[in-house]
Amino acid sequence: MDVIKRIADVLAAAGLFHPPAAALAQAIMQPGGSNMEMQISARNPSTGESKTLNESVSRMCLTREFLARDPYLPPGLDREKMERRIAKCSVSDQVPIGNSVSWRMACRTADGSAVEMSIRNTASASKLASEIQQTVRKDTETIHVRMMMDASHLGACTNEMPEL
Repeated sequence: MDVIKRIADVLAAAGLFHPPAAALAQAIMQPGGSNMEMQISARNPSTGESKTLNESVSRMCLTREFLARDPYLPPGLDREKMERRIAKCSVSDQVPIGNSVSWRMACRTADGSAVEMSIRNTASASKLASEIQQTVRKDTETIHVRMMMDASHLGACTNEMPEL
């Protein structure tokens, strides 16, 4: 499990343990408070060993302006977030279908790690489901990371909720 721990440290340093901006949708979703439940797990492909790395719940205020920027907050926002952490990224295969959108993103971090992601978001007025599958390669080590986020509308924002 040392490999998973080292890769987890790389992901944390790169900021990949935070829900991507693309995990939030636009006009389909209602503005207001949102309860976001996230689970991050990793699997070592060499041993098959899996481990839950993080489970969290947070509440955010999704403003009308934030949600109006673009449907599903496109992959460019994820790329911008990664690039602020000194990663170079490319996006491909963006496919919107009904109330879902998916895309692929490949990044190289400052420490030389390669991260390949497949992202799929499905939204309704009161719910959002996001699944991110990542393959992270650092030196000779590889790890598969799966992030699942479920968000549900709570109603009006409160002062305690960070605003997006």
